[in-house]
Amino acid sequence: MRSYVITIGREYGSGGRIIGKKLAEMLDIPFYDEELINLMVKETGLASDFIKNVENRRPLSFFYDTSFSYENLPIEDQVSVSERDIVKKIADKGPCVIVGMCADYILRHKENCIRVFIHAPKEDRVSRVKEVYKVNEKNIEKYVHKTDKARAVYYNYQTDRKWSRAQNYDLVINSNLGLDTSVKIIKDLVDIKESEYIG
Repeated sequence: MRSYVITIGREYGSGGRIIGKKLAEMLDIPFYDEELINLMVKETGLASDFIKNVENRRPLSFFYDTSFSYENLPIEDQVSVSERDIVKKIADKGPCVIVGMCADYILRHKENCIRVFIHAPKEDRVSRVKEVYKVNEKNIEKYVHKTDKARAVYYNYQTDRKWSRAQNYDLVINSNLGLDTSVKIIKDLVDIKESEYIG
């Protein structure tokens, strides 16, 4: 069997994290989301709250180059470099599901990687953020839009690609089909890839 790494990008409120966790449980492989934050805390020594907001901070002022000394980089850029290193290390360990963190781009040259993007109609995302995520904001619709915009700005600059663009992924799913259905679709793709590899 081949060790597949599944990366999941997602619109805020689409249920992407829930889908990723369910998928990891179904495949019995590690799931990385908050766990990545904990690893970055250990590596950088920075507070978890600071790292959690990585997608809301200003983007890198340049693409990291080995000619730059890590210690001389601005602290936000050190977090971004650590993020890339940790994602690569995790992916090299074996099969897993990684949510967010520009993992689809960081692992773009990895052959045994399946890149997924989850989206959903805005009204469904707003409803999930309010009723499932229990976010306490006066204007949930505006908050959802603001969160997506921050993710897009960060991703687009970090990767030099367009966030949510279908061509950047192996599979794009509308989670309005159902979260369990979405999990099954990704699982089916993993099974197909496995059978192709074995065959």
